[in-house]
Amino acid sequence: MQRLQKISVEVSDPKVQSGLNKYTTYSVRGMDKNGQFDVIRRFSDFRLIRQFLITKWPGCYIPPLPPRKAIGNMDQKFIDDRMHSLQDWMKIMAQTKYFWYSEEFQLFIKANGDIEKALTQVPKLTYDEIINKYQETFTDLSGREINRELIQKITDFHMFLKRVNPMVENFKQIAKNIAEARQNFQEQMSTFVQTHLAVYEQQVLLEFSESQDKLVIQNIKNDEYPAQLLNNYINLLQQNEFQSLYQEIKKESKQVRAFLETMIQREKYEQQKVFYEQKQKELQIQLQEVLAGKSSIKNLFSTTKKEDQIAKLQVQIDQVCKDIENMQFICDILTVLLGYIEIDKFKLEKQQNYYRLAKSLIQYEIQLNQATEEFWERVQQNYNLL
Repeated sequence: MQRLQKISVEVSDPKVQSGLNKYTTYSVRGMDKNGQFDVIRRFSDFRLIRQFLITKWPGCYIPPLPPRKAIGNMDQKFIDDRMHSLQDWMKIMAQTKYFWYSEEFQLFIKANGDIEKALTQVPKLTYDEIINKYQETFTDLSGREINRELIQKITDFHMFLKRVNPMVENFKQIAKNIAEARQNFQEQMSTFVQTHLAVYEQQVLLEFSESQDKLVIQNIKNDEYPAQLLNNYINLLQQNEFQSLYQEIKKESKQVRAFLETMIQREKYEQQKVFYEQKQKELQIQLQEVLAGKSSIKNLFSTTKKEDQIAKLQVQIDQVCKDIENMQFICDILTVLLGYIEIDKFKLEKQQNYYRLAKSLIQYEIQLNQATEEFWERVQQNYNLL
């Protein structure tokens, strides 16, 4: 059996392009089963391909991109952070082969020049083509039952996301406030221990004690083992896992909105089906009126023969019936896709992300508390400070 080509991808080398409206470009390089690729893309290109994927793959969850920023988007830290976020996004996309090897995504990573122009030349899929594509892509979903419980599962999760969306937004603000407060405290604590205490001892305590041996912080810096404890303590103070918490909650907020966007795609097809069903009823009423020899406002001034009117209406009814059938088929596919794959996958990812983040935060707090205790206990032991 031929081994599948592993996808490698890297987003790197950000460059600010000068001009009337400055913008940043990124190199997107890598290799897949179709060969190497090396293109230049800007952030708006990533937004464009994501929107194309949403249109081409209705009902499939497309991960969100990092947020836009109107002011400060040329700051180097922001550019670097965005580059890393785009790298993460590309790696996630590489894990879903039907996205990666779709015509539109291959254009995104291979086409040179105007990517928007290249993407707009991709033919719009007909309903039949969408159905065929999904049948070929999701073969394992064939024959899955659509029942009341599955519909209720989708409805309940949709309502849940709507309900928790503002809660996640609020939690994001709380996490931001804590991260900023913790950052401020730890920066001040680090400066206090390393600088202010040492200065106070040298300029004030030395006068009181009249001996260098009585200086606590200064002597610790000159003693190898306590100095190691001090360095470990300071290094941990300079980290801030609550900033990671804020960034993850910020991501989760966008992911919740993106999944709501996914579920709305299914609703749009449901609404389209209702529209066609209403149109079918109207056409059938018109046909009955023509067959009965009744005149309506629409055909009152028509010079078309009755037989031709009947034939025309029958063609329209047949087409609408076909549209209803297609809409029902697509709705069924999206129902199965959401109910059996996307919702469970999304829930599992959120659960795993939370546990990973909680574990990292807990480990950091334990390490910081241990380093704090070890350092100050050693200070107390050395100088009998009771």
